[in-house]
Amino acid sequence: MDEQKVTQIRSFLKEFKRIASGGRGIYLVPREESLKTLADLGLTKKNFKEIIMSLSVLEYCEGPKRDLDRPGEVWIFGKQIGWKEIYIKLKVAQGSGKRIAKCISFHPAAFTLCFPFRPNERRDES
Repeated sequence: MDEQKVTQIRSFLKEFKRIASGGRGIYLVPREESLKTLADLGLTKKNFKEIIMSLSVLEYCEGPKRDLDRPGEVWIFGKQIGWKEIYIKLKVAQGSGKRIAKCISFHPAAFTLCFPFRPNERRDES
């Protein structure tokens, strides 16, 4: 296991959750697909926040990756909710002099997600 990568993921999640626990909470970018997913799953804003706050290294898929739309980096996670595997893209953004916990995407995965730090996941090491 890549301990340095695990430390980096934990550090991101700790910072994201610290910011999200503050007064601003988690900003969900209001994309149609994400809003539809919340409605389809019957999730409230509180349920949504609980799901995001429960993410761990085990749900990590990839990142940090350069955000193609704005300055900064994004992190990809996945979570099984009911029968659906949900693709979750998170970012700690800067706005008006404050750090913002942002969820850029929250929708069913369009492809099979890879979870490199799950014990039962097989990875191609070549």
